[in-house]
Amino acid sequence: MTLQELAACYSGWVIWRGATDDGPGSWYATRRGTALSDTQIDAGMAQTVSGDDAAALVTELQRQHEIASRFPEHAR
Repeated sequence: MTLQELAACYSGWVIWRGATDDGPGSWYATRRGTALSDTQIDAGMAQTVSGDDAAALVTELQRQHEIASRFPEHAR
């Protein structure tokens, strides 16, 4: 999955790749326009998540969606 495809699928997140001396690095996503409560953070929601590659980031974004579904106001 490309960066553009991820951004289209997960519009509630800002998605980017880090950089290393050897080129592109890990993949990152930060929630767009969302402030999490302590309760949400304690439940496992995160403001920013990462993965070593696109597949790992998708897995983490899906996990975040599952957790967020317990909090309907943030289930994007």
